[in-house]
Amino acid sequence: MFKIALKYGSLMFIGYLILFFIMKFLNLYHIVELRVLNFLIQSTGIYFALKELRQQDQSNYGYLNAFLEGIIVTMAGALPFAIFMVTYLTSVEPEFMTYLQQYALNGAYLNPMTVFIGLVFEAVGSGFLISYVIMRYTLIKQPSTIKN
Repeated sequence: MFKIALKYGSLMFIGYLILFFIMKFLNLYHIVELRVLNFLIQSTGIYFALKELRQQDQSNYGYLNAFLEGIIVTMAGALPFAIFMVTYLTSVEPEFMTYLQQYALNGAYLNPMTVFIGLVFEAVGSGFLISYVIMRYTLIKQPSTIKN
């Protein structure tokens, strides 16, 4: 279970980094609303993790273990990205943190700790929703084991 979560969580983290650097290269990273693209990365990671989990152990695939797998995948991708962003905003480009503090919604309350907590909670909230929807979808697609 954890092996799959770490695999897809790591891929999500890499996806988040690639998206961040593409946005930085295109000078779009100051548009914080584009974080919605992280939702697509996260959805893809959770979907493939749950798909692999179901393929490995279809007899034990159910609501709880699929939902928990999605949350673990989320944490495995979100925590390193949140750490990266805090490091980036405090060490590499503190001017961007100043920009966010001035122009972002509730920016006056931003500091490294609130950025970290905000990123993790945003990912966990999305992870709950995505995990639930994908878990339900994969269970519906699962062939019934009830014998006539």
